[in-house]
Amino acid sequence: METRLITALAMNTLQRRGRAVIVACALVAASVLAPVAASAQERLKIIYSQFTMTNSLTWFAREAGPFERNGLNADLVYVDSTPAVQALTAGQAPIATMSGGLAVGPYLNGLDLVMLAGWCNLNSYQLIARPEIRRPEDLRGKVIGIGRFGAAADWGLRLILRKLGINETKDVQIIQAGGGGPATRLAAMEAKKLDATVLDSPQTVQARRFGFRIVADGVELGIPFLQGGLVTRRAYIQTHEDIVRRVARVVVEAIHHAKTNKQASLAVMQKYLRVQDREALEDAYESFVIKQFPKVPYAAPAAVQTIFDLAAARDPRAKTADPQGFVEPRFIRELEQSGAIDKLYAQTR
Repeated sequence: METRLITALAMNTLQRRGRAVIVACALVAASVLAPVAASAQERLKIIYSQFTMTNSLTWFAREAGPFERNGLNADLVYVDSTPAVQALTAGQAPIATMSGGLAVGPYLNGLDLVMLAGWCNLNSYQLIARPEIRRPEDLRGKVIGIGRFGAAADWGLRLILRKLGINETKDVQIIQAGGGGPATRLAAMEAKKLDATVLDSPQTVQARRFGFRIVADGVELGIPFLQGGLVTRRAYIQTHEDIVRRVARVVVEAIHHAKTNKQASLAVMQKYLRVQDREALEDAYESFVIKQFPKVPYAAPAAVQTIFDLAAARDPRAKTADPQGFVEPRFIRELEQSGAIDKLYAQTR
């Protein structure tokens, strides 16, 4: 009798412990994308480097609440292209959204920049030309404008030209159109100061209405290019790992919100892109949110390798540098392996 009683007590204890373990595991899984208490709000400055869809993830996060749900009080700051990298490296902000092309130069110079996530892994640019330019070979001898050398438009243009068999240094003249983003280049096209440029949606819709011709499309050509992603420094990860983990969750939640709340997302795009044209906004939503933004936002290896291949033309160190040192996927991997991302999308089916 005593033996049976002891055995029963032992079994009961084991069952309670087993249930406790199951509950604990469930809590861990649930906490991966669980809101953080308001008292834990951390102030965080984040740079975005262009008024383009490739930088839009933090806009969706700002307007839809993922920052607040993850205990972050985010201050979004616009800094154009190359100066954005300088601001990041100078410590003016710890995190930025930008293309891999902007970040790779300082990385090759020994700075500990690293890509935490990637949501645009294909070249989203379209090569837009004046109406008289009908074929790629008609570009020879023409002036093509980009924003700044070393920025995303510069890299994206060169990738398209190479794919078309046009020599970027001998066949065309590439010039800087200055800051102001795609709108500046489109205005220069209207003023006949440029024969061609690269734009992405929604500006491509407006360009077509002006009668300009699309010579090539980077997405249709299937050109890998890390055009939109999240950047920080490894030193910041070491000292602020919890904040970086929260920001990774914010990115995943922002993508989910954009994909599952079209009308709200269009309103955010209208606000930040400063575009009122409904057709243009719809085109941009389809081109980026639907066709490009992945549910699991890794920086794709092929898109990273393209950055290093491009950089090698200007910096021989890129030929021997390890592209894997340029990415830190573990925060996105944690979310994927926990099942939290699948659970997030299952809730909206």
